[in-house]
Amino acid sequence: MAAYLQLEFSKFHDNIKLIDTEDNTFLREKRDLLVSELRNYFDKKAEEEDSAKITFVVENQGSYAMGTGVKPLETDDYDIDVMLLFNFSKDDHSPVKVKDWVYEALNKSNRTVEYKKPCVRVQYHVAGEEHFHVDFALYANNNANNKTYLSKGKPTSATANKIWEESNPKGLKTKINTRFSDIDDQKQMKRIIRYLKRWKDLKFKSEGNSRPTGIAFTALAYDYFSPEITRISFNSSVEPNDLIALRKLVGNIIDQFSWLDGRITTYLPVEPGNDLFEKLSDGQCKTLKEKLENLKSVLENAEAEPDPHEASKMLNKELGDDFPIVEKDKSAQKRALAFPGKSESA
Repeated sequence: MAAYLQLEFSKFHDNIKLIDTEDNTFLREKRDLLVSELRNYFDKKAEEEDSAKITFVVENQGSYAMGTGVKPLETDDYDIDVMLLFNFSKDDHSPVKVKDWVYEALNKSNRTVEYKKPCVRVQYHVAGEEHFHVDFALYANNNANNKTYLSKGKPTSATANKIWEESNPKGLKTKINTRFSDIDDQKQMKRIIRYLKRWKDLKFKSEGNSRPTGIAFTALAYDYFSPEITRISFNSSVEPNDLIALRKLVGNIIDQFSWLDGRITTYLPVEPGNDLFEKLSDGQCKTLKEKLENLKSVLENAEAEPDPHEASKMLNKELGDDFPIVEKDKSAQKRALAFPGKSESA
């Protein structure tokens, strides 16, 4: 049954895919406005103090940069991750002092600005509701060892937690974006990541450490995803098979849970190489595994179901209303087809 639902998976992907910041005029303009305010702040600072001007390079990071973003649910807001690569050494300024500058530059009445451990967040509201936020990650990028360091900590953090932590944001983008040399395999991996991230948002609506992160699932896909295709017998062509690819990846993820303590561990594939599930408690790891096992069961049942209508209903219930349900009167027609045609992805 898996082959007959590729068109539905393609539509699902189109429904949840988050448009890149560069293609979203509103978000791009908001980001660029904030960056302009930062540049003006440092221009003024240099003039008033008669000092060298502090400069930086701006790049997107996170899901926008890696092409794995999903539209937020109605209860969530848009999240834009931006890196500011400062042209100074980590020895030139303390990590929190740099955050102080960014906070001071952007803290205005039409928005909420707050210190976060790994960034400075600028939150926008519409009608009193959180609408979108921009997370500025601040890096010291001009170091003698050619490494990049991320500002960690808040003004209220203990001294030991106010640090420049080695990081490699550009390396992460490169690894994810070049995981497979074949472009179709690469596109399929990113589709599968988006499916998992939407599933995660649906199944873990509570905020805080109990909610696994999108980068954790991205890292799992980087390590354990393998491309899946279906060969079409009548013309010997091949087509992607997202249902089987997703089902196999979920199975591989479940296999990573330790039989000793029930925990799952996966590491960021670049510096600092931290465990991306370390904040989950043992109980939260257990809950995650149970939800993944249920997802795997739904995928297996959908794969085995001969009726496309019934199979798509199963997936719609588990993956959300953005997964289309095959109409009953088209179900028999789809069963008669060898394959619906090539899916489109980004």
